[in-house]
Amino acid sequence: MLVGDAEVSDQTLTGVAATEQASRSYKRDLGLWSVVFLATGAILGPAVGFTPVSVLGLAGPAGIFSWIIAFAMIMVLAMSYIELGTMWPRAGGVAYYPARASGPLVGVLNAWGAFIGYSLAVPSIIVAFVEYLSYWFPSFFANGTLTWLGIFIAFLTLIAMLVINSLRIRYMGEINNALTIFTILGLVVVMAGLLTHFHGSNFTSFHGLFPAGASGLLLAVSATVYGYGGFRQPIDYAEEVKDPGRTIPRAVLLTMVIVLVLFCLESFFYVGAINWHAMKLGSGAWASLSALQFPFVTVSNGAGLATIGLIAVVTTLIASFKDGYIYSGGAARVGQTMARYDNYLPPIFSRLTLQGIPMVSLILVLVVVAIYLILLPAFSSLFPLVASALVLSYAPGPLACAIFRQRHPDEPRPYRMPALPVLGPLAFVVASLMVYWSGWTAVRILIPSVVVGVLLLGFYRRTRPLTGQDIVYGIWMPAYLGVILLVSFLGGTDFGGRNILPFPYDSLIFAVIALAFYYIGYWSGTHWTGTSITEDPATTPSA
Repeated sequence: MLVGDAEVSDQTLTGVAATEQASRSYKRDLGLWSVVFLATGAILGPAVGFTPVSVLGLAGPAGIFSWIIAFAMIMVLAMSYIELGTMWPRAGGVAYYPARASGPLVGVLNAWGAFIGYSLAVPSIIVAFVEYLSYWFPSFFANGTLTWLGIFIAFLTLIAMLVINSLRIRYMGEINNALTIFTILGLVVVMAGLLTHFHGSNFTSFHGLFPAGASGLLLAVSATVYGYGGFRQPIDYAEEVKDPGRTIPRAVLLTMVIVLVLFCLESFFYVGAINWHAMKLGSGAWASLSALQFPFVTVSNGAGLATIGLIAVVTTLIASFKDGYIYSGGAARVGQTMARYDNYLPPIFSRLTLQGIPMVSLILVLVVVAIYLILLPAFSSLFPLVASALVLSYAPGPLACAIFRQRHPDEPRPYRMPALPVLGPLAFVVASLMVYWSGWTAVRILIPSVVVGVLLLGFYRRTRPLTGQDIVYGIWMPAYLGVILLVSFLGGTDFGGRNILPFPYDSLIFAVIALAFYYIGYWSGTHWTGTSITEDPATTPSA
């Protein structure tokens, strides 16, 4: 009898444990418009108050075209991630797909690079938030950087973002829906105000449409990467999306069209509203626009629209705050996947709360963000790093997509990237060029920061051996990173290099090299036969 009771008790405990394990999973609470607003909210962050003007500072009126060029470039990349995210919906999928496609060496470098990129985005967002707060509280920001009081406010902001991220995704989504709608309405009001003081001559009278030439336009395109950077959020939250096969493709397309229109109009109306004399700038001094602390306040005041300037400040504050918790949540999901599937982090980071939140991984993000807030308390010092880190993690996406087409041809794909043999290599080259165009100052810090991620293979080896095959078929990735570093050092002065490879030859040479690495990576991925991903039927979500 006692034995029987013990068996029943064991079975009961096992059932309770299984029920608790099932409850500690991601919750599929996000419908189409919640996903649209999640991605739109991630894109319409502090960028709305800076980047539409930064592109004008880099390229003059031609900076408007940078949004269209970057849209086309990003969409090529986005299509590959849509296929991946709908085939195998995984939270933090950017850390999942390259590891499964190419092995642990490629996987760890990409996963750590993505984690660094997302984590760097958060302090840059918070710095921008506090910088805009200093419009009313000047003691928060001085000499281009946060003061110690500003850093304290930044920490309080970070904690507030942590609290929102600890909520079940449904509630976080509802908060984000409201804030994103408010952001869009605020931008519409600001643009309508600027339209009342439109000067068409600004597009032609001051050094023409292309005052900085082709290199200025390329630099502007690189800057817009930060503006479009949130397109991948639907993929990183994919396990929390209802019907991801249908929702994710539509959400990404709707998002990209919405933000393309908004960003283009922001830049367009800003050019039209410029009054150089009233803004206390030299006529046609486009580069000086990049140095403005409150660009939309300055142009609004110059047009005699002080109220519009205040609306722009409030809109940017709201946009920045919501962007911070979206990116920190994305970073936490990348960290959770690094532990859950890849074994690059200790198992504790894979844990979810009963609300389906990777809280331990989220705390890790908080620590990383806090460190960067202290070390780099200026938006200008973080911006290039964020842009290059994000696009560096983009490149393996189209490559993984092509490898899976070869190795898993019969896997159901709700969305298939068109013309993959052509667009796949193009997407890889585009992402690589974006990293290069971010400049030597960013690249020289980014690449060593990513390579350090190799140390995480120490956790990987505790659960499975690192084989010679893993190294042979993955060595192309560190070689690729090394070439980016070398060409960036030797490249044109427009991108901070030594001008041994002057513009535009530097970009052409680098594009050819990147194309070669795509095919090397493809060959390596299709020949690698190891196992770097844990597929536990009890924990693996269905597509």
